[in-house]
Amino acid sequence: MKIGLIGCGRIASDHMMVYRHVKNVNVVAVSDIAIEKAKLFATRFGVDKVYSSHLDFLDAKDLDFIDVCTPTSTHASLVSDAAKSGHNILLEKPMALSTDECDQMIHDVKKHGVSLCICHNQIFFPAIQQAKKLIDSGYYDLVSFRTSVKENPLLHSVPAWNTSEEEKGIVWEVGCHTAYLHLHLLGDITDVYAIGNKVRYPVYDEFSVLLKTSDRAYGIIEVSWLAKETEKIYEIDSSDGKRAFMIAPPPYAAGGYELLSEKSGVAESSLTSQLKKTLRYLIRRKTPLGYYIGHFYLISSYIESLVNDSPPPVQPEDGKKAIKLLECIEESLNMHRVVEVK
Repeated sequence: MKIGLIGCGRIASDHMMVYRHVKNVNVVAVSDIAIEKAKLFATRFGVDKVYSSHLDFLDAKDLDFIDVCTPTSTHASLVSDAAKSGHNILLEKPMALSTDECDQMIHDVKKHGVSLCICHNQIFFPAIQQAKKLIDSGYYDLVSFRTSVKENPLLHSVPAWNTSEEEKGIVWEVGCHTAYLHLHLLGDITDVYAIGNKVRYPVYDEFSVLLKTSDRAYGIIEVSWLAKETEKIYEIDSSDGKRAFMIAPPPYAAGGYELLSEKSGVAESSLTSQLKKTLRYLIRRKTPLGYYIGHFYLISSYIESLVNDSPPPVQPEDGKKAIKLLECIEESLNMHRVVEVK
C-alpha cells in the first residue's frame, strides 16, 4: 500500500509514527509548500520523493491514497484536486470550515469515484468502542455522556493556526473530537446551548456545551486551553446508576484510551479511584501508540476498506454532521441562545 502525504507538520509526524505499526504500507512521497521543511521531514522518515506543489505531487499514479495533514482552510481545495486526479483520500479532522465546503467535497469524491475517509480517530479508542457496544446492547441505558478536555497547548507544541480566527480556533480544533464523539454515542442531537470566554487567545479557549437529544439522554462538552496540565475524562451515566469512565491522566494525557472503567453508585471520589485504576492498568499494559491507538485502528480499517472496495470507516457524511454541530455550537456561543440543530 503506497501512500502520499500532504503537509509536513506536527500531525504528519504523528501519522508517520502510526504507519510504522501498520503492516505493508509505505509512505513514498511527501509535499509541503515549505520545501525545506518537506526535505527535512523526508530525510527524517526516509521518504524518497519530495514536492513543494501538491499539484505536481498528485500527478503520481501509483499512490493508493493521499493523507492530507494540512490546516482546515486548505482541505476543500486539496480534496477537490486529489479527487480530480483519481486519488483516494484520508483527511485529518476537522473535515472543513463549513458544511458548504463539506457538500463540495462530497460532490467531488462522488463525481470522480474516489474514497474519502475523515480522521475521527477517537471513535476508534478501544474504550469508546467498548462503550458503544455496551450502549447499543442495552447494558448502559444512557442518561448522559460528558466529555471534559483540559489542555495546556504549550506541552504539545501546537501550531499557531490552531488559535486563529481564520481556522475557527479551538472550537474546531478540539471541539471537533467532542462533537463527533457525542454524535457517535448520543445519536440524534436536536438542540445546543453553549457558553464560553476568550481569555488567553483571540478565540474561545474556555467553553461548555449542553446537547439535547430527541429522547431523555443529553450530552455535556467541557473544553479548556487554560489548564496547566492536560487530561481527558469521558463519562457515561446509566439510568440504573452505573457509571463508566475513560480517563487519560495528566500531565500529557498520553495513555488511558484502551480502558473503560465502571463504577456503580454515588460519586464517592470516583475520579480519584478510577484514575488510580487506570494508572495501574497502564503500568501493566503499555502501548507504544498511546493516544494514537485510535489512528492505528482507523487507518488500518481504511486500508482494509480500500482493499475490499467497501465504504470508509468514517464517511464524509459523518464529517459533515460534526461540522454542522460545530456551526451550531459557534452560533450559540456568539448569539448567547439555544440553537436548533436542523
